[in-house]
Amino acid sequence: MLISALLSATLVLYVASALFMLQQVFKPRSSLTAISLVTAVMALVCHGGLIYLRLASDEFDHLNVSSSLSIVAWLIALLSLFRVQQSNSLLLKPVIYLFAALSALLLVLTPADLGAYIGFGHGLVIHIVLSLVAYGVLALATLYAIQASYINYLLKTKKTSGLFKQLPPLMNIERYFFRLLSAGTLLLILAIASGFAFLDDMFAQNQAHKTILAMAAALVYIITYLTHKATGLRGKPVMVLSILGTVLLTLGYFGSRFVKDIILS
Repeated sequence: MLISALLSATLVLYVASALFMLQQVFKPRSSLTAISLVTAVMALVCHGGLIYLRLASDEFDHLNVSSSLSIVAWLIALLSLFRVQQSNSLLLKPVIYLFAALSALLLVLTPADLGAYIGFGHGLVIHIVLSLVAYGVLALATLYAIQASYINYLLKTKKTSGLFKQLPPLMNIERYFFRLLSAGTLLLILAIASGFAFLDDMFAQNQAHKTILAMAAALVYIITYLTHKATGLRGKPVMVLSILGTVLLTLGYFGSRFVKDIILS
């Protein structure tokens, strides 16, 4: 009963937050900032409670694609909340909140005992937490890269409109993107290092593809950041490299989880 109530509240609050954000985009003089902030915070609290109850009910001994996805979606929504006073993410937040709502629904619909069994070792928990946080930060960075590329396209083609006036300055978006990229890359390197430190064999048969794809993604992100620092690279090449890194990470973790948890099960 409690899980059903939390799920209903989570869905309603996320959808309401998304609608409030869209109204602020198309009606910039709308005085809904406080309301949208309150609903977003309440949605995050309900979603967090839902994740806790689901993991607690399973004693945190199984991790499947739905629980992982929901945790990542919650982290991305939480990170986007820190930009609440900025216009940088007004277009991104509705997408983020609706994605988080969908992940919460999948979390409840998926059986709690589905997925890989995990132990209670502190080292493994540290590795999992670092991996999920790194993915959340880098996924959010990729969304900003896409938004920056879109704004750059509008500027080059001069296809401006009323909506364009509500978009944030390109330099602000790029600056925040590279901050997220550097932080997420560092977290990903720490996650990989913790795996080598705490897991028995990162290149075991059931772990090798994850390790290789995660290391390949980290390499892509490092090249992107260092190239930007050395040559000032920005725009479409940065977006393509960022998407490539995120695709590699997604295939490395969620791709294998989807095959094991959904297809093979």
